[in-house]
Amino acid sequence: MKRYFLLVALVIVFLFAYTFTLAQYISLSFLLDLLPHNIAVYFLIGFLWLLALVIVIVIVLKQTYAYKKSHWLIILLLNPILGVLLYFIFAREFITRRFPKTRPLIAAKAFLGLEEQTTVDYGKRDYGNIFRFIRETTGRAVYQDDTMIEILNNGDVFFPRLIAELEQAKKYIFMEFYIIKTDIIGSRVLDILKAKAEAGVDVYLIYDHLGSNRYLNNKYMRTLAAAGVRIGVFDPQTISVFNSNLNFRNHRKATVIDGVVGFIGGMNLADEYNHGSSRFGFWRDTHILARGNGVTSIQNVFVKDWYYITAEVLDYPMDKTVVGFKGLAAFIESGPDYENGLIRDVYLKMFHDAKKSIKIVTPYLIIEPEMLAAIKIAVKSNLAVELLVPGKSDYALVGHATRSYYEQLLRLGVRIYEYKDHFVHSKIFIVDDLVASVGSVNFDPRSFHLSFEVTTIFYNHAVKDLVQSFHNDLLVCREIVLEDWMRRGPIKRFIQGLLNLFSPLF
Repeated sequence: MKRYFLLVALVIVFLFAYTFTLAQYISLSFLLDLLPHNIAVYFLIGFLWLLALVIVIVIVLKQTYAYKKSHWLIILLLNPILGVLLYFIFAREFITRRFPKTRPLIAAKAFLGLEEQTTVDYGKRDYGNIFRFIRETTGRAVYQDDTMIEILNNGDVFFPRLIAELEQAKKYIFMEFYIIKTDIIGSRVLDILKAKAEAGVDVYLIYDHLGSNRYLNNKYMRTLAAAGVRIGVFDPQTISVFNSNLNFRNHRKATVIDGVVGFIGGMNLADEYNHGSSRFGFWRDTHILARGNGVTSIQNVFVKDWYYITAEVLDYPMDKTVVGFKGLAAFIESGPDYENGLIRDVYLKMFHDAKKSIKIVTPYLIIEPEMLAAIKIAVKSNLAVELLVPGKSDYALVGHATRSYYEQLLRLGVRIYEYKDHFVHSKIFIVDDLVASVGSVNFDPRSFHLSFEVTTIFYNHAVKDLVQSFHNDLLVCREIVLEDWMRRGPIKRFIQGLLNLFSPLF
């Protein structure tokens, strides 16, 4: 029944767009017939068409791949008026030209100077070239034998550890989430922040306006601020043609406590991430806890975000206690503010250096041509490529868009697993069961290019735990087999084909 409802909804959307476009041309023609000598009408029509033409020229001249431009060209061609409006709201570049005056430290990449000046024997370490690439490409430090990583699977593990560490805070707490809700688990954590602030601990909290604002009790948030919690809101949003940053969100989930312990991963601060959703029930997700010198890099990401929001530089000395934990670790960010595509590029390097296997866990799968080529080369090089995605999606359209890639991946030889009847929100990338990434990054263009993201890349004993978790997840997955997948109905084929066509816009 749901698939028929979805098909009807898509037809309605298509008819609405077609009717709107047709009405636009009829109305303009009617105005011309009614007021053939009215200069204002001609001026308005000419201005709109000229604006659409200018936007088309701007898009054509962009130094980027054709597939990233063609969708907007089609929209502007079919409906110039609506296309101009949508482009100004959703498709403009992230504005950085004012950064040299408004945010000079970001423009100069000064925060990279806060990174540890580490010495790493890249040539003597397995997969050292990946970490050399990270250092040279991102400017972020690579930590050798001094940073512990612990895998935290699901909210029932993550939240107790987070709360326990927060309760031990003595000097400062830095916390940012894409989504914060004042629900049961959210209020419990925020109450700790409030109590710590009242006790004299410096507490800084960042949330994304688009991700969080509708879930927050404003009266409660005012009590936090009154208690001394410093709150930064990332790009407060209104839908406007004058707002160029609507499409760029802070998707990071990062916490640092006293410079000693840090958390990053996929979980936000809300009940559903703690298995408290009536819709989803069990929620599969992954976070990491870090101790040691590597926490410096997590803190630097937060300090930069706070500066972006407030123009204030936070200067808190780091704890330099060395934690003996063999291996390599790096904490890297990406975003449209001079960091665009860095995590994507590191992933491509990991594909290139893989020797045996690739494992990917992602809630949303929209594959760019570069990634599809990397997957194809990996499979043709006899690497085992496995992909784990949700069996139940939080957004139906995105779920169908994810499945629109199944056929070509299966034909390449990729093994695809769906988490039975549940949603998996983990963002994991594992190479040869030895090098891994865990963070906030989905396997889609939005995470790679539009959102502010953070992840950790590590080569140490914690990867074993991550691989074991992957194999445990496979026990509750169903494998998608090409022969069975080809028997799906024509309605599903049409929906998936349509969504695949526009998936780069998601």
